[in-house]
Amino acid sequence: MEGRPTAASYPSGSSTTEAPLDFLRRLAADGGDIIPFRLGRRPAFLLNHPAHIDDVLVKQAETFVKGRAFDRARDLLGNGPLTASGAQHVERRRIAQGAFHRQRLPAYSAVMHAHAARLRNRWDGAPVDVARDMRELTLGIAGEVLFGADLAGAASEVGNAVEMAASARDGLISIVAPRRQTRVARRRLDPIIDAVLERRRARHATSPDLLSLLLDAVDGGDPGSEQQLRDDVLTFLLAAHDTIAHALTWTWLLLAEHPEADRTFAAELEEVTGSASPWFEDLTRLPYTRAVLAEALRLFPPAWVIVRQATRLQTCGGVLIPPGALVVASPFVIHRDERFFPDPLRFLPERWLRDPEAPPAGQRNPAARCTYFPFGAGPRSCIGEGFAWMEGVLVLATLGQAWRLNRSPGGGSVALPRITLRPKGPVLMTPVRRDGGNRPAD
Repeated sequence: MEGRPTAASYPSGSSTTEAPLDFLRRLAADGGDIIPFRLGRRPAFLLNHPAHIDDVLVKQAETFVKGRAFDRARDLLGNGPLTASGAQHVERRRIAQGAFHRQRLPAYSAVMHAHAARLRNRWDGAPVDVARDMRELTLGIAGEVLFGADLAGAASEVGNAVEMAASARDGLISIVAPRRQTRVARRRLDPIIDAVLERRRARHATSPDLLSLLLDAVDGGDPGSEQQLRDDVLTFLLAAHDTIAHALTWTWLLLAEHPEADRTFAAELEEVTGSASPWFEDLTRLPYTRAVLAEALRLFPPAWVIVRQATRLQTCGGVLIPPGALVVASPFVIHRDERFFPDPLRFLPERWLRDPEAPPAGQRNPAARCTYFPFGAGPRSCIGEGFAWMEGVLVLATLGQAWRLNRSPGGGSVALPRITLRPKGPVLMTPVRRDGGNRPAD
């Protein structure tokens, strides 16, 4: 399959009659490692093998950029780290890097545990919307850890604005089609960001957090403007809470559907922590808990699709990619491919215990980095990956010590591929006290 494509003859991802996940999986099932299709009027290519994904996201990252494919994301996030390109992206990432350094993680873990413990103590056995609780929990953690702000009162407004932006997605075509809802969502989020900045500046104090790094860059003469600062804060706020919130929600659903895995999860917590609270030092002693999260991220990666745009004529896997064409990599598709994951549709946390390259350590292996890539790959991979792994394991351990969660009538688990891969509607679950379990005192 060589030469320049004739896009008109290819299947279209703009159809509203076929769900995006079904469309991508059907393309992949039809065969081939690089599959041409159309997004609107644009030629596009689905990368259906880790080697080609690695070529685009890692080895040729300067050639394949986010470009106009992210116009709609820019309506929401401006020119923040997620949407910036070239030297500006490198600079935004450099400024923020210190906030996610490994040395900062122990201090962050205490805040994560405190927020999770409050939620654990609030549950009383009545049905809860776990999706909402996870969003509120992770927003509170992100607000305090990264910005020194109490965002508990803003959870509803942030959630509504994100949902407004997410609902603008109408099949794969919306990746390249800006929508009015996204701009409205940004207008609703700006006052929250402004309040965070005003409170910090009014205190005339610095804290060792992400917001201080961003403020120092602006106030220290960095080319970034006040608008750039607001874009950065919003980007990190949404990225630090929305993705891990959905990952945790999927994890609770999967544990409820697989009671044997839940029993193994609870047994590990009992053995490692007993009636004590889990802390940073316990993370390396909870391999099954981490494997549960890893398997949930495999089956339901929040970043379900990654899109890049070719800046010049390029060859990938023997296929000519014309300038302006889009290339699409889907962690959702690759993670469910039996070539790379035996019995791919089964929830099997044990697969990560058998694998010496289990995440996150396995991401250092170039041969495996685009076989499992829930946080992306290459220079634009998630800057907060270590933060997310720690938060996910600590939240699961803190809540899972005291409670198991059962599905409640009406609690859905249909996957909606919006900005992130989220469960449809409220996720109603009933917390049930662990047999013989003690609530740790905090």
